[in-house]
Amino acid sequence: MNLELEINKVKCIDNVKLSLPLSPGLYAITGQNGSGKSTIVACASSVFLNLKQDDYFGPTGPEAYIKSEFDGKTKIWSKDGHNSWFCDVNSDLGLVGFYEGSLIYGFRFKDTSYDKLHELDKVDLTKLLPANDFIRKNMGRILQGDEEYYEKLWRTSFTYGRFTSHLFFYEKDGKKVSQFHMSTGENLLVSILNSLYIKNKAHNKKASVFYNRVKARMIFLDEIELALHPSALKRLVQFLEDMSEQFSYAVYFSTHSVELIGCIKPERIFYIERHVDNSTEILNPCYPAYATRNLYNHEGYDKVILVEDDLARSIITRILKQEKLLNNRLIHVLPSGGYTHVIDFADDVVKNNLLGNKTSVCMVVDGDVKKEALAYRKSKQVSVPLGYLPIPSLEKYLLNALVKNVDHELFRFLGNYIFLQKSLKEIIDDYTKDQGSLSDEKGKLLFRYLSDELTSRRKSREDLVEIVVDYLFDKKTQQMENTINFLKQEVI
Repeated sequence: MNLELEINKVKCIDNVKLSLPLSPGLYAITGQNGSGKSTIVACASSVFLNLKQDDYFGPTGPEAYIKSEFDGKTKIWSKDGHNSWFCDVNSDLGLVGFYEGSLIYGFRFKDTSYDKLHELDKVDLTKLLPANDFIRKNMGRILQGDEEYYEKLWRTSFTYGRFTSHLFFYEKDGKKVSQFHMSTGENLLVSILNSLYIKNKAHNKKASVFYNRVKARMIFLDEIELALHPSALKRLVQFLEDMSEQFSYAVYFSTHSVELIGCIKPERIFYIERHVDNSTEILNPCYPAYATRNLYNHEGYDKVILVEDDLARSIITRILKQEKLLNNRLIHVLPSGGYTHVIDFADDVVKNNLLGNKTSVCMVVDGDVKKEALAYRKSKQVSVPLGYLPIPSLEKYLLNALVKNVDHELFRFLGNYIFLQKSLKEIIDDYTKDQGSLSDEKGKLLFRYLSDELTSRRKSREDLVEIVVDYLFDKKTQQMENTINFLKQEVI
């Protein structure tokens, strides 16, 4: 199930619609500065938070609204006759979660004021309670690589003074440091861990009304890389992956971190493309290379080969090794998305000299888009050499070889090495009975059937790609020879 979100006339976003999956896992919302990443995250969090919209978004016109749809229910934030935000449908969408911003907004700042900060500095230390080990140990493990680093971590009660949530202190060398005097990273993480601890406790109370009404759980984290060292960020990502698997969280990062985006699958990356007419387009799936193309530094490579996806990368890498084209050369094969993304990336690389003067670039796209790719390259006036894979996209190749013009050898090959429990024949039979197969020209539906079976057997797309590449190299077709010759010409 997906959360359908529409944002209209809010900050830099004129109008945008996007569909956010709620399946457990890590997701990234990314784009250049000012593209609207943080706005989208804040708007999405309004499905489970009653935000003070003017505080988050500043002045907005009467036509501004945020519309959320999930499981047949709708929630709309819009403007009344006095240009004030209101929610006209106070329906429970069955979604829970929390939102944290790295600098200004988020749960941990809702109690912040100078008066309250002074009050916190005068806290009665005898009223503090030990923090839960879940928070204390994970804070040490993520930030310092040592779960006992924060040996003494304390918290206030919910009812302490004028505060409406837990606030934390840690003791080091006999001194207590309050949450608002902690480093930005400590302050951020202790708030995230506390929110997780509270939500997880509710999750574990399976008999509660709260548990029974929840249909999906979401976490939104806005540019957390600004507060965390890369090593701590890496440990946080691993921790959140574990939490996502254990408690079924969909974790959304608003980010432009190369390291973070590189950890997330292309189908879970949403890239915000802002055009010159101020319109906004959401690109999904999006490969990390395309999403961070202005951040990558490829200096030091002799050659960069831009390709569309992981299948292309596997084929090209195998050719480079098999033909000994890597000898004394440093070559990087970089998936960038569809053929237009590959050509756009190459155009950006050449025009802005992103690779430096010592590195050359070429492109290899799927074999079935030769005509379209040539026309697009001509329209963009890109002079970068262009080659082609021996097959179309993985989805189209499998559709043709397993359904339309059955390659019995490949059928047996996949059945013997991948689909050992539910047979490939059963999967194809289920697919052909689906009415959607009649219009499945690109093989997307077939691949979903195959992927579902792979997932149930704890396998992945990469396992399928590896088998297909092995098979292609065994066949030694003329198309494969053409690809090999192109690479030899470009690399040698």
